Formats: sequence, structure tokens, C-alpha cells
Amino acid sequence: MRNVLTLCCAASVMFAIGVCARATTIDEGLLVYLTFDKASGDTVEDMSGGGHDGILSSGAAIIQDEVKMGAGALRIEGGEHRLEVETFAALEEYQDNTYLFWINFPEKATGGWDQILAKPAPGSDRSPGLWVETGGLGIHYRYEPGNLGFWGLGPDGDNTHFEMNQWYHVAGTTSGGELVGYVGGEEKATIVVPPDFAQGAGGLYVGNSPAYAGPAANFIMDDLAVYNRVLTPAEIATVMAGDFLAAEGEGKLAVAWAALRR
Repeated sequence: MRNVLTLCCAASVMFAIGVCARATTIDEGLLVYLTFDKASGDTVEDMSGGGHDGILSSGAAIIQDEVKMGAGALRIEGGEHRLEVETFAALEEYQDNTYLFWINFPEKATGGWDQILAKPAPGSDRSPGLWVETGGLGIHYRYEPGNLGFWGLGPDGDNTHFEMNQWYHVAGTTSGGELVGYVGGEEKATIVVPPDFAQGAGGLYVGNSPAYAGPAANFIMDDLAVYNRVLTPAEIATVMAGDFLAAEGEGKLAVAWAALRR
């Protein structure tokens, strides 16, 4: 019996060590992390620990029946549907940045400039700004000054289109006048953007932005993360998998966050 207990304990320890080894923590520079799993009323909890929660308004909703990761996702169905993260100092100051999210388009493009996401600043509605481009389901990913960036980032690079009713992971890294686009964790395109783009006071909006007159796009979003630095391709792949934050605090075993969400 003692040998059996010893073997069981050893197996448990090895399992815990294995889980710890898979829990790669990528929290340096993480400004906002919205999993859309935890919401109370109109408030969506910021899982980064920074307290920068999202506020739902004008019809934006958390759904549980069509998600990519965890228990919830954000549903935006056009018009003035939006989620807002109020402005804060680090959001107003970044130049280098990485935006990452899962996205699903339930409907075809309308042919208009429909908003996906925006970080406005004084004199700019695109620091960056993301829209569905007019010709199809590509992500128009732009910065001011100069309105520079991708015309329509898609699964095969710029000027390509996503399919409806499929989940895609999208990431954009910006530094030193260069925007790199990733889809599915793979680099797909690189393009010139302003080396110093417009910045300053302005919150983060998913869906309709008050800085832009057009409507929100029609989409579902899951696991939105915003960093004030450029993530490496390996880090992007890890964030895409959801295994990038430790679920336990200091001094405890670091269990992979995604293991608790699946």
C-alpha cells in the first residue's frame, strides 16, 4: 500500500510540474485582457489585473453559445453597439504595441466602412483603427498621420478576405514605422505606418467608436489582449493558445490559465 501511495504522490507531483512547465507567463506590457468570460451586468472584467474593465452599451452583449475560448464572447451586431475601456495613462502613451484577438464574421461585408476596433487620440480616430474594408471581409488596419496600414488584412495577407462563420486569430505588431500582421499565429504581411503615430487621451472601443461616424461591423470577438510592446512570433502563438497567464499567485503552483478555461 505504501508503494502505491508513493507512486500516486509522485505521479501527482509530475503532473503538477508538467502543467507548470506549460504555463508560460507573458504579462510584461499587458495593458488590457478581456476574455469575455467574466461579466457583471454591463461590466466585463479586465483579466490583466490592471482594473481596466470594459463597459457594454447600445446593444453589445456577451454570449455563451458561440465562443472560441472559455465561457463567453463579445457579440457586436452593427449600429452603435460598442464596448468601451476608459482611457488611462499607459493607453495614451504607447507607440510600440501589439493587438491580438479571435474574430468570427457571421455575415458578409456590407460594402461600407464598418468599425471593428479603435483607439482614438486627439485629432485621430485610428491609433490604431480597424474596420471591415468595403470589398469584403478583410481588416482595414490603419494609423494617422497619413492613414497608413493594411487595406484589408486577411488569411493570406493584405487584400485577402476571411470566410464567414469561421474563427480566426488576428494579431498586429507595430514598431518603428512598421506594422506586421499575423493570422493564425503566422506572419502574413508587413507594411509601412507612421514611425510616430498620433497618441494621447482616448479610450479603447470595440465596435462603434464615437470618434468615427460610421457603424460598427457585425462580428463576434473573443480573447482581446493589448500590449504596449511588440510580442515575438513565439509569444503570439502562446497568447493565441490562451496559455500565457498563470492562474495562481506568487508562491503557488502556476497552473496554465487555459487549462482552467477549457
